[in-house]
Amino acid sequence: MKKIQLLFFLVLIACTVSCKSGKNQTVDNNPVKKFDEKTFDPYFKGLGTEPFWNIEVGTDFIVYKDIDNNLEVFPVNNIEKAQDANIQLITAENNNHEIRLTLTQQECSDGMSDNTFSFKTKVEISGKDHPLTLNGCGNYIVPKKLQGKWELSHFNGNEIPENKYLKTPYLEFEDEEQRVTGNASCNGINGGIFIQNDIIRFSKLAVTRMMCVHENMEQEFLAELPKITNYKIINNELQLFSGDVLKMKMKKKH
Repeated sequence: MKKIQLLFFLVLIACTVSCKSGKNQTVDNNPVKKFDEKTFDPYFKGLGTEPFWNIEVGTDFIVYKDIDNNLEVFPVNNIEKAQDANIQLITAENNNHEIRLTLTQQECSDGMSDNTFSFKTKVEISGKDHPLTLNGCGNYIVPKKLQGKWELSHFNGNEIPENKYLKTPYLEFEDEEQRVTGNASCNGINGGIFIQNDIIRFSKLAVTRMMCVHENMEQEFLAELPKITNYKIINNELQLFSGDVLKMKMKKKH
């Protein structure tokens, strides 16, 4: 009987040690993201003149800078879109303050230059001794990760070898301006794009009118571009979607 009791006692100790060991091995699967100014890649920029301020919005952070060039970083909490208008509310919070950023699609002038912006920008910062409300303007921009030349590698599930056509279709985003240039496999293209977060739409594309005597896929490529609605960049590969359907893959050339 004593042997049975001793064996039970030893098993109980072993279980207790095992449980404690398991607890010590717990891994945090949701680490807190840290802001890095060098890798921060905003998709929206706003500014105001009374007083001077500017703001940059990225996927995970909002960066606010005041008239004295003081910089404050806010981790993004939530993004809401109104159903009846193109209004977006972004809330973010750090250890000291909360910021509410309202972006309303409406022509806006900063009052100091001839620049015209596409969005009215309202900034509300709470947690200060005197809550701050600022009004200004802003635009969505082409993020750095999207800027550059992208050459078509897959189209509607089919691989496009580099040497299949005399000219492989490509798209190029040169800077922050929402414009695109490129080639459709024969003729050059140039036009506007609309970008918001992961949304992208091509509009008002102008196409040159060269005679295309060599084999090309121009008609198919130009027919698909207006259908594109959103994008992802994974491992230096640009993926273009129509809804949930992957339509094109493009590789970065430079």
